[in-house]
This record gives sequence, C-alpha cells and structure tokens, in this order.
Amino acid sequence: MTELILSVKKEVSNKISEISSLGLAIIYTIGHIIIAWACATLIFNASFSLAAADAIIEPIINGFWFYLLHRIAKNTLNTLTLTSIYTLGHFCIATLWASFIFSVSFSEAAVDAIIEPLLNGFWFYFLHSLWKKNN
Repeated sequence: MTELILSVKKEVSNKISEISSLGLAIIYTIGHIIIAWACATLIFNASFSLAAADAIIEPIINGFWFYLLHRIAKNTLNTLTLTSIYTLGHFCIATLWASFIFSVSFSEAAVDAIIEPLLNGFWFYFLHSLWKKNN
C-alpha cells in the first residue's frame, strides 16, 4: 500500500511539473473554489447559492492574480517570497470582495480575508513546490 501511495505521489508530482503557468493556475483555481465555498459557508453562515457565487467569482479573480504573478516572477523569486506576495494580494482581493458580496463590515470581511488566503497560500505553496521540484 505504501508503494502505491508513493507511486501516485510521484506521478502527480511529475504531471504538475509538466504544466504551464496557465494549467497550474487552472488547477489552483479549482482548489481555491472549494476552499472559498467552505470558508463562506462556515464564516458567514451563507446560503449555498451565495457561498457558491462567492466561491466561483472571487477565486477567478485570484486565479488571474495567480497567473499574472506566476507568469512574471516564477523564475525570479523563490517560492516563499512568491507565496508571500501572492497571499498579501489575495488578502486585499478577498476583503473587498467579501465586504461587497456579503454586505458585511470591513472587519467581518477581514476574518474571511485572513483565513481563506492563508489556506490558499498553503495551496499555492504546495502546487508551486511540486511544479518547481522538477523544473
């Protein structure tokens, strides 16, 4: 069983390392949608449809941010620096978006904007680390 898990892990790592910035951004955005939906549901007790709208629109905005940043700086910045810059930008986007879509105060939106980008920062770091491992 351990050999199977290691084999799958190696295969996934190899496939991710072959993906372009655009492909990596698409994979990232799918994971981001799942994270955003879970955060909106748990933090704001949002309805399924409102959480789903948030989980689709805000990650798409951040997917563009991911693509732009990765495209420009993937080979010039180390993974931790790239992740930190991404996460700060994500925080700004998430705060403004949550405040708008959920009609909550800036401080309430900031709760979501802290938790969700941190989770997505780990997601970004994981994907970029897999990509960079073989590039």
